[in-house]
Amino acid sequence: MNFRDLEYFVQLANDRNYTKTAQHFSVSQPTITYMVKRLEDELQVQLFVRDQSHHQVNLTLAGNEFLAHAQKILTELHTVKSDLKALSAQKVRFGLPPIIGNYYFPQLAQKLLQENLMSHLETVEAGSATLTKQLQEGNLDVAILGAIEPISIPEIATVTLAKTRFKIIVSKDHRLKDVTAIKFSELKSENFIALKEGFVHPAALRELTEKNGFQPKIVYTTPDINVLKGMVHENVGIGFLSEMAISGERDLHAIDILDDDQPLFNIVLAYHPQVNPLIEQLINVLARPV
Repeated sequence: MNFRDLEYFVQLANDRNYTKTAQHFSVSQPTITYMVKRLEDELQVQLFVRDQSHHQVNLTLAGNEFLAHAQKILTELHTVKSDLKALSAQKVRFGLPPIIGNYYFPQLAQKLLQENLMSHLETVEAGSATLTKQLQEGNLDVAILGAIEPISIPEIATVTLAKTRFKIIVSKDHRLKDVTAIKFSELKSENFIALKEGFVHPAALRELTEKNGFQPKIVYTTPDINVLKGMVHENVGIGFLSEMAISGERDLHAIDILDDDQPLFNIVLAYHPQVNPLIEQLINVLARPV
């Protein structure tokens, strides 16, 4: 028994005429005739009787009983198809800062592909501060944020996914090219290339400079990490980046910061708690250890 046979059967029960039903589905009349025979053979009952005087067919008692069940089955099938179509089209508004998107998110992407979740993401890229505001305002469902302090937002749940340190980066022509670790206070005379506000890095840089009692000499700000790296490479100034963003970098020299109690780059999953099964599945996958 197949669903198409059920559709033919219900239509024939309404039309009470083989030719009319065949025309409705743009098939031959024998197709409808064979459908009736298949169903009757499978169910071991007679479903229709011919009314020769009116050139039509009528349902038997068994046919009427089967009609009620067939209609329920087709209604349920239509509901299932609609639900699956809606689920397939459903999008999760997902916030992702560029640095986390470039250097951390690829580790999660394979898991999302395996769970068929990647196609559901409607990704918004911006700095963590901007994404936090959008999450608060209800314009995002889920976001992966960078933070140097615990995130506490009313009605927003958070899970810390990872923590990394910040490092100083310099050109291989810079005077510090052979230094492996340094106190931040030793950098007060340096020119800095910095990321613009909206990212976590400016807040972490402020915290370190305030603790060390000086204002950094920021000669250029950019929202683009590749521009920042390029200018550091040309020895225009030094940079301050999460170690995640410089992993495998060969054209720049990275220096550890020796200060005690220095800020860390926390990667935090933030979301609106809810009963949406798609979003719950996404959160569960993202929260698994990488």
